[in-house]
Amino acid sequence: MASSLITKKKIAKSFKRLFISQAFDKISVSDIMEDAGIRRQTFYNHFVDKYALLEWIFQTELSEQVTDNLDYISGFQLLSELLTFFKMNQEFYIKLFQIEDQNDFSSYFESYCEQLVDKLLSDYSKSNFSQKERVTFINYHSKALSYFIKYELINNSKEELFNRKVIEKIIRTSIENY
Repeated sequence: MASSLITKKKIAKSFKRLFISQAFDKISVSDIMEDAGIRRQTFYNHFVDKYALLEWIFQTELSEQVTDNLDYISGFQLLSELLTFFKMNQEFYIKLFQIEDQNDFSSYFESYCEQLVDKLLSDYSKSNFSQKERVTFINYHSKALSYFIKYELINNSKEELFNRKVIEKIIRTSIENY
């Protein structure tokens, strides 16, 4: 199992390196595996195609940033780490969010933002939200947060990304004033 994960990560690292400099549709499995220094058939032992690889990268990295930390750090620390992660991987995620083919990464990302907003609400809300109000709050803020992060990635340089104080203030004010 550990060697399988190591192999997947090595394939993913090669793909990410190629994806930064080439269009997604121009990258072949042979290119990825040549860059990784692994035989081509090994790719198919782990992934059906490059879409499956891209989905695995996205889900694995976001899971490591969000889901795996839900019980260990505060909601705002989690948000800060997520923004730092995207800032460090801006080139890759700009290109990923612009893919409008087989997989819809925006929907996946919204589900991770829902987990984050739910965590923020649990950590900081003093109000007793009804279940319907809670779902509405989470849906609204997770869509806003995911859109904002994607917008910032695509439209700003690394130095100008994410005014964390503003994001935190908007969310905190919304939670406290409900």
